[in-house]
Amino acid sequence: MSNLWFLAAIPFLGGLALMAHQAEVAITETVLRRLGRRTEGVVTGHLTSRSGTDPYRHPTVRWTDEKGTEHEHAVSAGSRRFAEGNVVGVIHNPGAPDTVALDTTERYKTAVFGLWLGVLLWAGALAAVLIRIATLLPEYRYGY
Repeated sequence: MSNLWFLAAIPFLGGLALMAHQAEVAITETVLRRLGRRTEGVVTGHLTSRSGTDPYRHPTVRWTDEKGTEHEHAVSAGSRRFAEGNVVGVIHNPGAPDTVALDTTERYKTAVFGLWLGVLLWAGALAAVLIRIATLLPEYRYGY
């Protein structure tokens, strides 16, 4: 086998890394949805961050927890746009207001899609290498 077959390590390791990250996001979202408290919040503004070449706007949401304490944090909104003053559902862990997320399944669905994409990358690279190794094995002749 030539050294070029080591290039198969790129989708193999990339698929493993993607699977691990997206599995962590999916598990975190599942735990947050099961253990978190739901409440309503109001979009008070937007926080703009640069990721790549396009700016991305995260809505800043203000909500009140069960103790009556008011919190305000920027949340990841996925592909949805929210205007200031919109009422949105939020989920947060009691005692940890930084773990706030919008009450949508969008982030979980994206994580599951990324998880399957990682599986396809990983399995495809593994299958390509195994097929290549199998074609290089010598043919054995028994009984002659």
